[in-house]
Amino acid sequence: MKIARFARILSISLIIFGFLFLSFSTFKLQGASVSAAEEETVNRITVSGVGTVKAKADTVEIILGVTTDGKTAQEAQGANSTAMNNVARTLKNLLTPNDRWETAYLTLYPQYDYSEEGKGTLIGFRAENGIHIVLSQVSRAGEIIDACVEAGANTVSSIQFSLKDVESLKLEAIKQAMKNAEGKATAALEELGKAIKGVESISISDSYYPPLPYSYAKTEALGGGAPVEPGLLEVQVNVNVTYTF
Repeated sequence: MKIARFARILSISLIIFGFLFLSFSTFKLQGASVSAAEEETVNRITVSGVGTVKAKADTVEIILGVTTDGKTAQEAQGANSTAMNNVARTLKNLLTPNDRWETAYLTLYPQYDYSEEGKGTLIGFRAENGIHIVLSQVSRAGEIIDACVEAGANTVSSIQFSLKDVESLKLEAIKQAMKNAEGKATAALEELGKAIKGVESISISDSYYPPLPYSYAKTEALGGGAPVEPGLLEVQVNVNVTYTF
């Protein structure tokens, strides 16, 4: 009896001891893991970078038209149609398959004289017809405008240069901006005896700056229109990069 009782007590003691040993080991292992995590520190540096790419325009958009006056709506509209038909024929002969044009606006409205005591007196009608021309060869802008003016166009309201593939410029500007940011981070960390280990985050924003549109002025003394020269288009990209070191 005493031997059996002693054996049971010994078994219980061994179980309790084993449980306490495992708990202690687990505690030690967990403690070591937390300590290592606390000792591993990630340092970060955030810098900005800028990339700018410029290119000459390869497309020009022109808005020109015909404005005519008449005592009646029919007279104003008839004169306008005659002149605009001449302009349309001229464009068909000059434009290439890569060019296009379309109607931009068409209006007809009465005109009043308010000079007498503020009372409006009907004096006639005005018809306006404008077309939107897109040229794939910017060097022909002046030639096309001159020809349209000779055919009867008497208003040139806008000349706007643009680029067909702006996205390729943006990609090049992004590369420049990233190099600019990396150079700043590298220079700053070298002073601390550190080096870039990796990239944690990147944010990108871009801007596109086409040349401002300008009006065209006929210059008879020069024997033609004012020269139409495309300006440079500019794409700018800004990046914010967070590096680890």
